[in-house]
This record gives sequence, structure tokens and C-alpha cells, in this order.
Amino acid sequence: MAVSGPATLDSVAARAGVSRQTVSNVLRHPDRVAEATRQRVLDAIRESGYRPSLPARQLATRRAHAIAVRAERQQDGISGLVLDAFYHGLAEAGQDNGLRVLLYPQPVDEAAEVATIDELVHTGAADAVVLTATSADDERPAHLRERGTTFCAFGRPWGHEDEPHDWVDVDGSVGTGLAVDHLLALGHRRIAYLGWPGDGDQPSTGTDRRGGWLRALEAAGLGGAVIDVRSTNDSAAAQAVVAGLLTGPDAPDAIVCASDTLALGAHRAALATPGDPPTIVGFDATPVAAALGLASVAQPIDEVAHLCIDLLTSRFETPDRPARGLLVRPVLHLPT
Repeated sequence: MAVSGPATLDSVAARAGVSRQTVSNVLRHPDRVAEATRQRVLDAIRESGYRPSLPARQLATRRAHAIAVRAERQQDGISGLVLDAFYHGLAEAGQDNGLRVLLYPQPVDEAAEVATIDELVHTGAADAVVLTATSADDERPAHLRERGTTFCAFGRPWGHEDEPHDWVDVDGSVGTGLAVDHLLALGHRRIAYLGWPGDGDQPSTGTDRRGGWLRALEAAGLGGAVIDVRSTNDSAAAQAVVAGLLTGPDAPDAIVCASDTLALGAHRAALATPGDPPTIVGFDATPVAAALGLASVAQPIDEVAHLCIDLLTSRFETPDRPARGLLVRPVLHLPT
């Protein structure tokens, strides 16, 4: 019994009843092919298991078909779950668009990172970059714009809206607002915020989340005497801060936290403090929050990753199009 070899461009064309060039157009320039024909070719590709040759595509398009993203150093495993989900979403969305995701290790500083990016892009190892952990002091976007590097950021251009680039972010202020609304519905009125050092000093993820909490309190007429405490993103440090808060004169009946790491520390402090424990809401909806029975704001990370890839592929097709920023709405996950 004869064994057929792997599917080829010619065998896919024969299966779909089209020319070899039509199959090539479907893969590289789908807008040139009528919808019915394009769908017939895609069906033939799926049924035959055809996989385009990466080296052949690289030669034909003069592109690496790869997206570079920084592999962050993590101080705790809880926050790392969010980035793990983001990397997975990028890989999945990239695969759907014929792109690989290339991780590079987090360098010691921004200067070393932009040098790494320059090397990856200008040696042809990657076509574009996805930036993470953006901040008001971030100089990477300006450098990449000057170099003409294609990039998208997971995170807003905090304080640099006059220097636009493609970005996708989650609306943290909406998330903490949802948390406050949930706590208000439960009857809580002394709703504290546990954030990070520096929140409110300059535009940032933490400032955005804190702002949503404060605006929700003000909308409910409770903004006159707010309870606002800070901790580094470490559960032990958060536990110590909240322990002091719960034994003081301003003890709250609920706490909105900027992350699930902080929520874990707050939860431990509440368990160790006599009296009725405050209701705690986290941010990121990690398995840790679920295991503790805490409500937590969920970032649609998979959607964010897919939108980043969409912006990059759109940029490949139309290099001169205006920059776009996309803000994704989070949801509140309640304990089950």
C-alpha cells in the first residue's frame, strides 16, 4: 500500500481545485481571494494537514515571522501567573497568524534591553516586539520609534500620550470600581484600598487601579474619609501592613487590593486578627484567590494577547497607519 507524503502547496491546490498561486495568495494575501475560494482553500489546508515551510516563507517575505517578548523576572509566583497566561495567549494567537513567539531574558536595565531588541530585529531574528511592564519612566517606546522598529505594548504609554504607539491594556479603574460596587452591595461602607508604593504620584497601573476605587467611593458619597494603605507586592509585607490597619482606629470592613499577592497578605492578617474579618477583594483572579474564596478582578489576558497580535499583523500590512490604543474591560470573579 502506497503511503502518501506530506501535503504540499501543489497537493492543496489540487484538493481545492485552484491554482498553486491561489493557495499562495490565501496564505500571504487573503484579501486578493474571493471569500468562497478562500474558504475552500482553507478547508483543503485543514483537511490535508498542510504546514507552510517556515524557511520558504522567510525567503519569500524577507521576514522572520517571529515576535519577540521579554521573559520577566518574577518576585512571586502569583503575579507570574498573569504573564504566563499572556505568553500562552501570544503563542496561540501568533500560531493562528503564522508567527512564532521568541522570548528573550530580562536584561539588567533598559539600555541593555533596547540593545537586545535592536540585535533581534536588525539581524532578522524577529520582526517585531511586544513590550510589557510599561511605566511613565519607560524609554523603550521612544527608542523603538526612533529605530523604526515595529512594536506593540501590553500597557499604556503612561504620561506619554502625545507620543503614540500601538498598545493594549486592561482598564484597571473599571476593575476596582466593580470591586467597590460589589462590596457596597454587600453593605460595606468602610472600604479601604491596599495598593503599591507610589500609587497616585504619577500615571501607572497602580494609580489607575487606585483611581477606580476612589471614584467609586466618591460616587457612593463615601469619599470624605478614605482609608488608603500601601505595601510592596509581597504577601508578608502586605500582611504586616494590614495587621496594623485592623488593630488601629480606622479598621475597615472591606479591603480592595491592587493584586492577589496583596490580597493573600490581607487575608492572612484578617485571619489572625480578633473580631469580624473584613471582606477582601483581589485583582487578577488567580487560582490563589479562588482557593482562598476571595472575589477578584479578572483581566481578560487571552483577549489582550490576541489584540496585541492583531495590532502587529495590521502594522505589517499597513506600516503607516495611525497608532491605536485598545482598552479592555475586566470582570469581577466571585467566589463559588
